[in-house]
Amino acid sequence: MQPILCVNLSNGNVTEYSIPHQWEIDYLGGASLAARLLYDKLLPELDALSPEASILFLNGPLSGTAGPAVGRFVVCAKSPATGLWGESNCGGFWGPELRMSGYDGLWITGKADRPVYMSVIDHKLEIRNAEHLWGKDTYSTQEAIKSELDIKNLRVAVIGPAGETLIPFASILTDHGRMAGRTGMGAVMGSKNLKAIAVKGNQKIPVADPRDMLLYDRLPTAS
Repeated sequence: MQPILCVNLSNGNVTEYSIPHQWEIDYLGGASLAARLLYDKLLPELDALSPEASILFLNGPLSGTAGPAVGRFVVCAKSPATGLWGESNCGGFWGPELRMSGYDGLWITGKADRPVYMSVIDHKLEIRNAEHLWGKDTYSTQEAIKSELDIKNLRVAVIGPAGETLIPFASILTDHGRMAGRTGMGAVMGSKNLKAIAVKGNQKIPVADPRDMLLYDRLPTAS
């Protein structure tokens, strides 16, 4: 798998995390791997909406490939709604686009001192001012960011006023209708003053053996 991009919004520190190879084998990807990655971080006393809390966006090893039904990504954190494990998944193009930008996940901690949004474009991260977007709904925010960045087929994961005001069941929306709607992941984004994450990539998604992907073209279809 590709590295995970780790961003601390409190101090601007950015690193890349390489997933241990044995974890790739044992947990594959998605929610199971996210649970392993966050296991040591989500302590019982942790406030889900504190700067110290993590939110992890993660793909699976087949996301964005020719495999069937593999366009989804997961968002995981401690749930502000339950105080327990929080997990939601979402379809659409955002997850595959993140993979094509060079990363299999985004691991975000800290809290920005003002509203921001992130852009990850072909392995390049920028943290941008989002004060003019704070208070806007999810649809108008997506359109505003696409207009600002002026990049064809840009994909944007975004929160609305519910996430901004830390409503504990707030959602994250992308692609005008695709939604990570469980366990309050939108509130966790809002607690970090993170309005949106825009992604676009032009790189090939790595697979262990590209010849295996050709097998899907040979599978019989239902008559």
